[in-house]
Amino acid sequence: MRTVAPEISMRIENLANRDDLIEEVGRLHHEEWGHLRPEQTLEDRAEKLRQFSGRGEIPTAFVATSNEGLLGTAMLIAHDMQSRPDLTPWLAGVYVKPEHRRTGVAAELIDRVAEAASRLGVTTLYLHTVTGLESFYTRLGWTPIEYCEYKGLNVVIMSRTL
Repeated sequence: MRTVAPEISMRIENLANRDDLIEEVGRLHHEEWGHLRPEQTLEDRAEKLRQFSGRGEIPTAFVATSNEGLLGTAMLIAHDMQSRPDLTPWLAGVYVKPEHRRTGVAAELIDRVAEAASRLGVTTLYLHTVTGLESFYTRLGWTPIEYCEYKGLNVVIMSRTL
């Protein structure tokens, strides 16, 4: 387990147990990635999060919280790139509020997703991120497997053996 900044008393919970956070998570995801799906409304995103709020299954979403409220999110989903349906499952929706970045929150969320996937018998997990951000994931044990363009962005697909 990684060290999270000592001033943060963090809990990681299944989003299914925190219905009160779905709207906020939806808004943050929409603000961060809404340009990738311009046809999707804020309400659509919140509904999708409700669907992704499983327990012990794919899809599952997690939230990191503290006494300050929501810190960040991460999800385990079946597919995250329409162009790569052969790769499954995926770490997706990793988001930490700007004021809590570089504190270990993202690493803990990613580990929680990996643990959940491993409990389901998954042996390899995938993600994609914008080219240039892969060093963060490399430090956490991820390996780049392909550089490509996706939805107008240069991205790297990465994998992690569980």
